[in-house]
Amino acid sequence: MAASSSIDNELIPLNTQRLLDSFIEILSVDSYWGNEHRVVELIQPRLEALDVTCSQDAIGNLIGRWPANGKNSAPIMLNAHMDTVQPTPKMCPVVKPDAIYSDGSSVLGADDKAGVAAIVEAVATVHEAGLPHGPIDLVFTVGEEVGQFGADAFDPNDIEARVGLVLDGGGPVGEIVSQQAGSYSFTATFHGKAAHAGIEAADGISAIAMLARAIDHMPLGQIDELTVANVGVVSGGQAANIVPPEATLVGQARGLDQTALDRQVATMQQAAEDAAAAFGGQVEIEKTCRFKATSFSPDHPAIQLADTAVRATGLTPSHMPTFGGSDAQNFNEKGIQTAMLGSGYLNVHSVSESMPHKALHQLTQITIQTILNA
Repeated sequence: MAASSSIDNELIPLNTQRLLDSFIEILSVDSYWGNEHRVVELIQPRLEALDVTCSQDAIGNLIGRWPANGKNSAPIMLNAHMDTVQPTPKMCPVVKPDAIYSDGSSVLGADDKAGVAAIVEAVATVHEAGLPHGPIDLVFTVGEEVGQFGADAFDPNDIEARVGLVLDGGGPVGEIVSQQAGSYSFTATFHGKAAHAGIEAADGISAIAMLARAIDHMPLGQIDELTVANVGVVSGGQAANIVPPEATLVGQARGLDQTALDRQVATMQQAAEDAAAAFGGQVEIEKTCRFKATSFSPDHPAIQLADTAVRATGLTPSHMPTFGGSDAQNFNEKGIQTAMLGSGYLNVHSVSESMPHKALHQLTQITIQTILNA
Protein backbone atom coordinates (compact mmCIF):
# COMPACT_ATOMS: atom_id res chain seq x y z
CA MET A 1 0.00 0.00 0.00
CA ALA A 2 1.22 3.50 -0.76
CA ALA A 3 0.14 6.82 0.63
CA SER A 4 1.66 10.24 0.67
CA SER A 5 1.51 13.74 2.05
CA SER A 6 2.44 17.07 0.54
CA ILE A 7 4.32 20.23 1.32
CA ASP A 8 5.04 22.85 -1.35
CA ASN A 9 3.34 20.42 -3.74
CA GLU A 10 5.94 17.72 -2.94
CA LEU A 11 4.70 14.33 -1.81
CA ILE A 12 6.21 12.66 1.22
CA PRO A 13 5.66 8.89 1.13
CA LEU A 14 4.29 7.27 4.25
CA ASN A 15 5.62 4.02 5.59
CA THR A 16 2.14 2.55 5.46
CA GLN A 17 3.18 -0.89 6.66
CA ARG A 18 4.78 0.57 9.76
CA LEU A 19 1.70 2.71 10.33
CA LEU A 20 -0.54 -0.34 10.05
CA ASP A 21 1.68 -2.45 12.32
CA SER A 22 1.81 0.30 14.93
CA PHE A 23 -1.94 0.84 14.77
CA ILE A 24 -2.65 -2.87 15.17
CA GLU A 25 -0.29 -3.13 18.13
CA ILE A 26 -1.91 -0.16 19.86
CA LEU A 27 -5.39 -1.50 19.12
CA SER A 28 -4.54 -4.89 20.57
CA VAL A 29 -4.11 -3.69 24.15
CA ASP A 30 -7.11 -3.11 26.41
CA SER A 31 -6.77 0.52 27.48
CA TYR A 32 -10.14 1.19 29.06
CA TRP A 33 -9.97 3.84 31.80
CA GLY A 34 -7.24 2.84 34.24
CA ASN A 35 -5.29 0.80 31.69
CA GLU A 36 -3.95 3.54 29.44
CA HIS A 37 -0.42 2.83 30.68
CA ARG A 38 -0.40 -0.08 28.23
CA VAL A 39 -0.51 2.40 25.37
CA VAL A 40 2.10 4.60 27.04
CA GLU A 41 4.44 1.61 27.24
CA LEU A 42 4.15 1.19 23.46
CA ILE A 43 4.42 4.75 22.23
CA GLN A 44 6.72 6.48 24.71
CA PRO A 45 9.88 4.58 23.63
CA ARG A 46 9.05 5.26 19.97
CA LEU A 47 8.63 8.96 20.60
CA GLU A 48 11.78 9.22 22.68
CA ALA A 49 13.71 7.57 19.84
CA LEU A 50 12.51 10.49 17.68
CA ASP A 51 13.96 13.09 20.09
CA VAL A 52 10.65 13.73 21.84
CA THR A 53 11.07 14.40 25.57
CA CYS A 54 8.27 12.58 27.41
CA SER A 55 6.77 12.74 30.88
CA GLN A 56 3.56 11.75 32.62
CA ASP A 57 1.46 13.90 34.90
CA ALA A 58 -0.22 12.77 38.10
CA ILE A 59 -3.31 11.34 36.36
CA GLY A 60 -1.36 9.49 33.67
CA ASN A 61 -1.49 11.80 30.65
CA LEU A 62 1.57 11.36 28.44
CA ILE A 63 3.10 14.71 27.51
CA GLY A 64 5.76 15.02 24.85
CA ARG A 65 7.87 17.99 23.82
CA TRP A 66 9.39 17.85 20.33
CA PRO A 67 11.83 20.73 19.88
CA ALA A 68 11.91 22.83 16.74
CA ASN A 69 14.09 21.79 13.83
CA GLY A 70 15.23 24.80 11.86
CA LYS A 71 11.95 26.71 12.06
CA ASN A 72 11.16 29.60 14.40
CA SER A 73 7.41 29.45 14.89
CA ALA A 74 4.91 29.36 17.73
CA PRO A 75 4.42 25.91 19.29
CA ILE A 76 1.31 23.90 18.51
CA MET A 77 -0.37 21.03 20.37
CA LEU A 78 -1.51 17.70 18.93
CA ASN A 79 -3.81 15.56 21.07
CA ALA A 80 -5.46 12.14 21.02
CA HIS A 81 -6.86 10.08 23.89
CA MET A 82 -5.56 6.63 24.74
CA ASP A 83 -8.63 5.08 26.36
CA THR A 84 -11.60 3.35 24.73
CA VAL A 85 -15.16 2.52 25.64
CA GLN A 86 -16.27 -0.96 26.64
CA PRO A 87 -16.68 -3.84 25.82
CA THR A 88 -12.97 -4.62 25.72
CA PRO A 89 -12.49 -8.34 26.52
CA LYS A 90 -9.58 -9.04 24.19
CA MET A 91 -9.31 -6.30 21.54
CA CYS A 92 -8.60 -8.46 18.49
CA PRO A 93 -8.37 -6.33 15.31
CA VAL A 94 -8.99 -7.97 11.94
CA VAL A 95 -7.24 -6.54 8.87
CA LYS A 96 -9.23 -6.65 5.63
CA PRO A 97 -8.43 -5.03 2.27
CA ASP A 98 -10.64 -2.01 2.89
CA ALA A 99 -10.31 -1.46 6.62
CA ILE A 100 -9.35 -2.73 10.06
CA TYR A 101 -12.33 -4.21 11.91
CA SER A 102 -13.19 -5.48 15.35
CA ASP A 103 -13.64 -9.24 15.49
CA GLY A 104 -17.07 -8.61 17.02
CA SER A 105 -16.17 -9.43 20.62
CA SER A 106 -15.16 -5.89 21.55
CA VAL A 107 -14.95 -2.39 20.23
CA LEU A 108 -12.02 -1.83 17.89
CA GLY A 109 -10.70 1.21 19.72
CA ALA A 110 -9.99 3.31 16.63
CA ASP A 111 -11.70 5.98 18.74
CA ASP A 112 -9.16 7.27 19.48
CA LYS A 113 -6.18 5.03 18.78
CA ALA A 114 -6.34 6.10 15.14
CA GLY A 115 -5.43 9.58 16.40
CA VAL A 116 -2.64 8.16 18.57
CA ALA A 117 -1.16 6.13 15.70
CA ALA A 118 -1.44 9.04 13.25
CA ILE A 119 0.45 11.40 15.56
CA VAL A 120 3.25 8.92 16.28
CA GLU A 121 3.68 8.06 12.59
CA ALA A 122 3.57 11.72 11.55
CA VAL A 123 6.37 12.56 13.96
CA ALA A 124 8.39 9.61 12.66
CA THR A 125 7.85 10.61 9.01
CA VAL A 126 8.87 14.24 9.51
CA HIS A 127 11.84 13.22 11.66
CA GLU A 128 13.14 10.73 9.10
CA ALA A 129 12.69 13.21 6.24
CA GLY A 130 14.69 15.81 8.18
CA LEU A 131 12.16 18.50 7.33
CA PRO A 132 12.04 21.78 9.24
CA HIS A 133 9.28 22.22 11.79
CA GLY A 134 8.47 24.37 14.78
CA PRO A 135 8.12 23.16 18.39
CA ILE A 136 5.37 20.58 18.88
CA ASP A 137 3.64 19.64 22.12
CA LEU A 138 2.11 16.16 22.13
CA VAL A 139 -0.60 15.36 24.67
CA PHE A 140 -2.02 11.83 24.93
CA THR A 141 -4.85 11.90 27.44
CA VAL A 142 -6.49 9.30 29.67
CA GLY A 143 -10.13 8.84 30.65
CA GLU A 144 -11.76 10.80 27.82
CA GLU A 145 -14.58 8.34 27.30
CA VAL A 146 -15.60 8.21 30.97
CA GLY A 147 -15.74 11.96 31.54
CA GLN A 148 -12.68 13.65 30.02
CA PHE A 149 -10.83 13.03 33.26
CA GLY A 150 -7.36 13.39 31.81
CA ALA A 151 -8.05 16.66 30.01
CA ASP A 152 -9.92 17.98 33.03
CA ALA A 153 -6.89 17.35 35.26
CA PHE A 154 -4.39 18.54 32.64
CA ASP A 155 -2.27 21.52 33.64
CA PRO A 156 -1.91 23.87 30.65
CA ASN A 157 1.37 25.10 32.10
CA ASP A 158 2.85 21.68 31.30
CA ILE A 159 3.04 22.74 27.64
CA GLU A 160 3.90 25.95 25.79
CA ALA A 161 1.40 25.71 22.91
CA ARG A 162 -1.73 27.83 23.04
CA VAL A 163 -3.18 26.56 19.76
CA GLY A 164 -3.88 22.92 19.01
CA LEU A 165 -5.80 20.21 17.24
CA VAL A 166 -7.56 17.17 18.70
CA LEU A 167 -7.65 14.11 16.41
CA ASP A 168 -10.94 12.74 17.70
CA GLY A 169 -13.79 13.93 15.51
CA GLY A 170 -16.43 11.40 14.55
CA GLY A 171 -16.82 12.69 11.00
CA PRO A 172 -14.85 11.96 7.83
CA VAL A 173 -11.25 13.02 7.40
CA GLY A 174 -11.21 16.62 6.21
CA GLU A 175 -14.09 17.63 8.47
CA ILE A 176 -13.22 20.20 11.13
CA VAL A 177 -15.40 20.84 14.16
CA SER A 178 -15.93 24.58 14.36
CA GLN A 179 -18.74 24.50 16.94
CA GLN A 180 -18.93 22.43 20.11
CA ALA A 181 -21.98 22.27 22.29
CA GLY A 182 -22.00 23.54 25.81
CA SER A 183 -23.37 21.11 28.36
CA TYR A 184 -25.15 21.04 31.70
CA SER A 185 -25.61 18.12 34.05
CA PHE A 186 -28.99 18.19 35.81
CA THR A 187 -30.17 16.29 38.88
CA ALA A 188 -33.54 16.70 40.58
CA THR A 189 -34.31 14.90 43.85
CA PHE A 190 -37.98 14.92 44.83
CA HIS A 191 -39.07 14.65 48.44
CA GLY A 192 -42.57 13.45 49.29
CA LYS A 193 -44.03 11.63 52.29
CA ALA A 194 -44.00 7.92 52.99
CA ALA A 195 -47.25 6.14 53.89
CA HIS A 196 -48.78 2.69 53.65
CA ALA A 197 -50.09 2.51 50.10
CA GLY A 198 -53.02 0.31 51.07
CA ILE A 199 -54.15 1.65 54.44
CA GLU A 200 -53.02 5.32 54.45
CA ALA A 201 -52.59 6.15 50.77
CA ALA A 202 -54.22 9.57 51.19
CA ASP A 203 -51.59 10.53 53.77
CA GLY A 204 -48.68 9.93 51.42
CA ILE A 205 -47.03 12.18 48.84
CA SER A 206 -45.48 10.22 46.00
CA ALA A 207 -42.03 11.40 44.96
CA ILE A 208 -42.24 9.12 41.92
CA ALA A 209 -45.46 10.82 40.83
CA MET A 210 -43.68 14.16 41.07
CA LEU A 211 -40.76 12.81 39.04
CA ALA A 212 -43.08 11.44 36.36
CA ARG A 213 -44.96 14.73 36.12
CA ALA A 214 -41.70 16.63 35.81
CA ILE A 215 -40.39 14.44 32.99
CA ASP A 216 -43.71 14.65 31.17
CA HIS A 217 -43.43 18.45 31.15
CA MET A 218 -39.77 18.62 30.12
CA PRO A 219 -38.95 19.08 26.44
CA LEU A 220 -36.50 16.24 25.74
CA GLY A 221 -34.69 14.76 22.76
CA GLN A 222 -33.90 17.00 19.79
CA ILE A 223 -35.39 20.27 20.97
CA ASP A 224 -34.30 22.20 17.87
CA GLU A 225 -31.22 22.36 15.64
CA LEU A 226 -29.28 24.02 18.46
CA THR A 227 -30.36 22.09 21.55
CA VAL A 228 -30.73 18.52 22.82
CA ALA A 229 -31.72 17.20 26.25
CA ASN A 230 -32.13 13.84 27.95
CA VAL A 231 -33.13 12.22 31.22
CA GLY A 232 -31.01 9.10 31.42
CA VAL A 233 -31.43 7.79 34.98
CA VAL A 234 -34.43 7.61 37.31
CA SER A 235 -34.50 6.00 40.73
CA GLY A 236 -36.65 5.88 43.83
CA GLY A 237 -39.14 3.95 45.87
CA GLN A 238 -38.86 1.21 48.48
CA ALA A 239 -41.68 -1.27 47.98
CA ALA A 240 -44.98 -1.63 46.15
CA ASN A 241 -46.96 -1.00 49.34
CA ILE A 242 -45.11 2.16 50.37
CA VAL A 243 -45.83 5.59 48.92
CA PRO A 244 -42.32 6.57 47.78
CA PRO A 245 -40.86 9.43 49.83
CA GLU A 246 -37.93 10.12 47.51
CA ALA A 247 -37.10 9.84 43.82
CA THR A 248 -34.30 11.22 41.65
CA LEU A 249 -33.81 11.94 37.97
CA VAL A 250 -30.46 12.57 36.32
CA GLY A 251 -30.27 14.29 32.98
CA GLN A 252 -28.30 16.62 30.82
CA ALA A 253 -28.74 19.32 28.20
CA ARG A 254 -26.39 20.30 25.39
CA GLY A 255 -26.56 23.32 23.13
CA LEU A 256 -24.61 24.96 20.34
CA ASP A 257 -25.92 28.33 21.48
CA GLN A 258 -25.38 29.26 25.12
CA THR A 259 -28.55 31.32 25.39
CA ALA A 260 -30.68 28.48 24.04
CA LEU A 261 -28.91 26.03 26.35
CA ASP A 262 -29.52 28.18 29.42
CA ARG A 263 -33.18 28.49 28.42
CA GLN A 264 -33.53 24.71 28.12
CA VAL A 265 -32.04 24.13 31.57
CA ALA A 266 -34.35 26.76 33.04
CA THR A 267 -37.32 24.98 31.45
CA MET A 268 -36.24 21.64 32.97
CA GLN A 269 -35.86 23.27 36.37
CA GLN A 270 -39.28 24.90 36.14
CA ALA A 271 -40.89 21.58 35.21
CA ALA A 272 -39.37 19.95 38.30
CA GLU A 273 -40.39 22.77 40.60
CA ASP A 274 -43.94 22.86 39.24
CA ALA A 275 -44.30 19.09 39.63
CA ALA A 276 -43.19 19.20 43.25
CA ALA A 277 -45.58 22.05 44.01
CA ALA A 278 -48.51 20.28 42.32
CA PHE A 279 -48.21 17.31 44.69
CA GLY A 280 -47.30 19.28 47.79
CA GLY A 281 -43.73 18.00 47.90
CA GLN A 282 -40.30 19.51 47.54
CA VAL A 283 -37.44 19.22 45.07
CA GLU A 284 -33.71 19.81 45.31
CA ILE A 285 -32.02 20.66 42.03
CA GLU A 286 -28.34 20.46 41.19
CA LYS A 287 -27.21 21.81 37.85
CA THR A 288 -23.65 22.21 36.70
CA CYS A 289 -22.43 23.89 33.54
CA ARG A 290 -19.57 21.65 32.41
CA PHE A 291 -18.71 23.65 29.30
CA LYS A 292 -19.82 26.81 27.57
CA ALA A 293 -20.81 26.55 23.92
CA THR A 294 -17.93 27.45 21.61
CA SER A 295 -18.01 28.67 18.03
CA PHE A 296 -14.93 29.38 15.93
CA SER A 297 -14.91 31.77 12.98
CA PRO A 298 -13.01 30.85 9.78
CA ASP A 299 -10.10 33.09 10.83
CA HIS A 300 -9.73 31.43 14.24
CA PRO A 301 -6.09 30.24 14.66
CA ALA A 302 -7.03 26.59 15.23
CA ILE A 303 -9.39 26.56 12.25
CA GLN A 304 -6.76 28.14 10.01
CA LEU A 305 -4.21 25.59 11.22
CA ALA A 306 -6.57 22.75 10.37
CA ASP A 307 -7.75 24.24 7.06
CA THR A 308 -4.18 24.67 5.83
CA ALA A 309 -3.24 21.10 6.71
CA VAL A 310 -6.36 19.59 5.13
CA ARG A 311 -5.89 21.53 1.88
CA ALA A 312 -2.22 20.54 1.73
CA THR A 313 -3.28 16.89 1.48
CA GLY A 314 -5.57 17.60 -1.46
CA LEU A 315 -8.80 17.50 0.52
CA THR A 316 -11.40 20.24 0.89
CA PRO A 317 -12.03 21.21 4.51
CA SER A 318 -15.58 21.41 5.80
CA HIS A 319 -16.67 23.03 9.04
CA MET A 320 -19.29 21.24 11.12
CA PRO A 321 -20.88 21.51 14.58
CA THR A 322 -21.06 18.68 17.09
CA PHE A 323 -23.11 17.91 20.17
CA GLY A 324 -20.50 15.38 21.27
CA GLY A 325 -18.05 15.98 24.06
CA SER A 326 -14.28 15.92 23.62
CA ASP A 327 -11.02 16.89 25.26
CA ALA A 328 -11.03 19.95 22.98
CA GLN A 329 -13.61 21.49 25.30
CA ASN A 330 -11.30 21.18 28.28
CA PHE A 331 -8.34 22.60 26.39
CA ASN A 332 -10.39 25.58 25.25
CA GLU A 333 -11.57 26.21 28.81
CA LYS A 334 -7.89 26.16 29.87
CA GLY A 335 -6.84 28.76 27.31
CA ILE A 336 -5.51 26.47 24.56
CA GLN A 337 -7.43 27.37 21.40
CA THR A 338 -8.32 23.95 20.07
CA ALA A 339 -10.31 22.58 17.13
CA MET A 340 -11.15 18.96 16.42
CA LEU A 341 -10.33 16.99 13.27
CA GLY A 342 -12.59 14.35 11.78
CA SER A 343 -10.81 11.02 12.11
CA GLY A 344 -12.76 8.85 9.69
CA TYR A 345 -13.55 5.87 11.90
CA LEU A 346 -16.92 4.17 11.48
CA ASN A 347 -19.53 2.69 13.86
CA VAL A 348 -17.64 3.84 16.93
CA HIS A 349 -18.67 2.69 20.40
CA SER A 350 -19.88 -0.61 18.98
CA VAL A 351 -18.51 -4.07 18.20
CA SER A 352 -18.92 -3.21 14.50
CA GLU A 353 -16.34 -0.43 14.68
CA SER A 354 -13.87 -0.13 11.80
CA MET A 355 -11.11 2.13 10.49
CA PRO A 356 -10.68 2.37 6.71
CA HIS A 357 -7.05 2.22 5.56
CA LYS A 358 -7.58 5.29 3.38
CA ALA A 359 -8.89 7.33 6.30
CA LEU A 360 -5.94 6.33 8.50
CA HIS A 361 -3.51 7.40 5.78
CA GLN A 362 -5.32 10.68 5.22
CA LEU A 363 -5.44 11.44 8.94
CA THR A 364 -1.70 10.83 9.18
CA GLN A 365 -1.09 13.01 6.13
CA ILE A 366 -3.05 15.88 7.69
CA THR A 367 -1.07 15.48 10.91
CA ILE A 368 2.19 15.68 8.97
CA GLN A 369 1.01 18.85 7.26
CA THR A 370 -0.03 20.35 10.58
CA ILE A 371 3.51 19.82 11.83
CA LEU A 372 5.14 21.20 8.69
CA ASN A 373 2.87 24.18 8.15
CA ALA A 374 2.47 25.38 11.74
